[in-house]
Amino acid sequence: MQEFGGDLKAVLAKLKEAGVDSSAVIRRDGVIIEADLPGSPEEKESFAAMAAALLGAAETAASELRQGVPRRVIMEAGDRRIVELGAGPVALLVASLSAGPQFTRALKEIDRAAHEVRGIVKALQPA
Repeated sequence: MQEFGGDLKAVLAKLKEAGVDSSAVIRRDGVIIEADLPGSPEEKESFAAMAAALLGAAETAASELRQGVPRRVIMEAGDRRIVELGAGPVALLVASLSAGPQFTRALKEIDRAAHEVRGIVKALQPA
């Protein structure tokens, strides 16, 4: 992990305040950069890999249909939502939350957080 781990922890903590239960910043190859996720280390690693694959597949599908880059991917499971957004060329942000009345406000905070993460992880981008 790079020296920006504290900055990323602060971003994820702000999401918690907005109603997000768990979140993570993940490299596009599926490696966790920073996370506030439940579960064992193995479960977290598996989740990160699958989250990266899901966003990558959505981006590929949209590209094949010439629809541009997806702004976000939202997966619905019961009363839960998992939201994924690209956070620059090397990272993505994943957030899990309830689908209750705070969902729209939380989406705005997730968008803001992805923008903030993009700036923080810029150091990871290839030159």
